[in-house]
Amino acid sequence: DEDEDEGAEEDEDMDEDEEERGGGDAPTKKAAAAMSVGIGSFSDPLEAQGLSHFLEHMLFMGSEKYPTENDYDTFLTKHGGCSNAFTEAENTCYHFDVQPNSLHDALDRFAQFFISPLVLEGAMEREVQAVHSEFEQVLQSDGCRLMQVQCVTAKEGHPWRIFSWGNQKSLVELPKAANVETRPLLLDYYKTHYKAEQMSLVVLGGESLDTLQGWVGELFSGVQSGGKERLDFAPHGAPFGGEGMLYRLPAVKEAHELHLCFPLPSLFEHYKRKPDEYISHLIGHEGSGSLLSALKEKGWATKLSAGVSDSGHEKSSASWLFGISITLTEAGLERMYDVAGLLFQYVAMLKADGPQEWVFREIAATKDMEFQFLEEEEADEYTVRLASRMHLVAPKDILVGEYLMTDWDPALITATLSCFSPDTVRLDLLTSTFELGSAGKEVETEPWFQVPFTRERIPQELLEAWRNPQVDPTLRLPPQNEYIPHNLSIRKDPSKVPEAEAGGNGGNGASADGEA
Repeated sequence: DEDEDEGAEEDEDMDEDEEERGGGDAPTKKAAAAMSVGIGSFSDPLEAQGLSHFLEHMLFMGSEKYPTENDYDTFLTKHGGCSNAFTEAENTCYHFDVQPNSLHDALDRFAQFFISPLVLEGAMEREVQAVHSEFEQVLQSDGCRLMQVQCVTAKEGHPWRIFSWGNQKSLVELPKAANVETRPLLLDYYKTHYKAEQMSLVVLGGESLDTLQGWVGELFSGVQSGGKERLDFAPHGAPFGGEGMLYRLPAVKEAHELHLCFPLPSLFEHYKRKPDEYISHLIGHEGSGSLLSALKEKGWATKLSAGVSDSGHEKSSASWLFGISITLTEAGLERMYDVAGLLFQYVAMLKADGPQEWVFREIAATKDMEFQFLEEEEADEYTVRLASRMHLVAPKDILVGEYLMTDWDPALITATLSCFSPDTVRLDLLTSTFELGSAGKEVETEPWFQVPFTRERIPQELLEAWRNPQVDPTLRLPPQNEYIPHNLSIRKDPSKVPEAEAGGNGGNGASADGEA
């Protein structure tokens, strides 16, 4: 039948076209991509704070090749995908997922973000409102309110002091009052910083590596080069520390939280050693002999968390910030300084006992298991995680870097522990009992979130007591966990090898035991 032959030829042509685009062999899972650009809110101009976040929004508003506003999102929605982006202190990340057969065309639209965005005046007003709306959504977030108070009380001239969210006032009203035009600022910022040298791209698809690499070369060749390497904020150092201050601010929730912050040097280069995770494992331990156990025994606290957040503010090239958050009881609120004192006793115990290799090996083994038995995550989340870390680890470690703990370095742990000092700690008390004008203290107001707060010096006698504490004898290291396996290789038990495999004439099966 001639019609059937023509139909078969048509199907064959479609199959060939799909294979050229990689669609013929693409899996049913989502394809995805993420681009991390090494510039963020730390680089916002003071006359238009929040500009990095604003530019992130504007790149979605059409390009020279695809000028229709929201063409990118419309295409993704039509092909079973979605997109998003976020701005951090030192990077801005754009990402999407889509049906596998549409990856090439989605990448084509995505690439235009970094080649020829329009940044039209007409779209700016709407996107300022979108930025302002996101700001308004976090006005009642205790975590965001606390961070903004920390930002406004950071050292003068430190990039922490920049208002990273952006809103109508910072992006429109203040620039207008200073005769500053926002669009030229946006374009100059884009042309200066959105260069290939500052970008890390991850593409995830079912096609061959050669095919995916070819697409990237084809679609992203128009990205401008000639830019500087990623900016390094190390000269700024820690945003605070050494002031011996306590800050009080009102909590939206009915709660009392004591936050202690210790500045650390930037530890990105030590990703195979992870001294911060060694320390957070011990301070955050909840069993017998732990800090939390002692606090609960005294009726002072119900919850404790410790470690360096993955937020760009807490982990930056300027410094890392190790945070300890303690949820206080009413009794703990009254004994807040004693709660902090107990922490310094625990730290003193850790320093006296010295680094323990068995603790390091237990954490390393747990991380190794976590990586080996990692559950598959959403495609776009995976690409974001890799793109955000590409510039921080050796190429061979990109997939596994955050799980590696291979280099035991007791000197580095000791040096990191030395940063846990009363002379560098910052205390923030977030409490629903905050009252304006309480105890005659001057009340200040954070200018963006309008959060009232007070500051007071920690008494010198307390700081001295914390420097040389008498350690509570109930505080001790956790016991070794004998149930953590350190060898996950599969081995054969000779006594269970089938006769046929062993050279015999029979056998009805084989088994392999895991060695712990």
